[in-house]
Amino acid sequence: MKNTNIRLMAAGLILLSILLAGCGMKRPIPSGVATAGNYTAVLTQVSGNAGTQDLTVVVTITNRGPNARQFVGGSTSGTLAVDMLGNTLRPYSSTGVSTELITGVPVRVEIARFGPIMPGTMMLRSLRVSIGTSNTMLEFRNVPIVW
Repeated sequence: MKNTNIRLMAAGLILLSILLAGCGMKRPIPSGVATAGNYTAVLTQVSGNAGTQDLTVVVTITNRGPNARQFVGGSTSGTLAVDMLGNTLRPYSSTGVSTELITGVPVRVEIARFGPIMPGTMMLRSLRVSIGTSNTMLEFRNVPIVW
């Protein structure tokens, strides 16, 4: 059963990569998959802006539960990142991005202005993205940053 789930997830990632490439979107970050509660997310991109010293985080979330409007990535819900030096970064929006998460449909969510972060930082040690107010937390490790 466990091997079947791993194979299905790998096949899903390959299919998602092909679909995103066909749409002109960037490929998901390797190993950038997290599951929590009814949600599975693929970390698509983390890009830095040297001028504003902040990040934009893009995740594609699939809801396996009933349709739900949720806030994704709010700093008051626990969304944060830790860089390789141990510095904590939070999104500037306290409530996050209000998003309709439809059952079985991958939805792209962009969390902009996440920081502050020093330009040239190459990787985040940990990135946690909250969904809703129920403390559902998607966590990614060793996340590369594109500047």
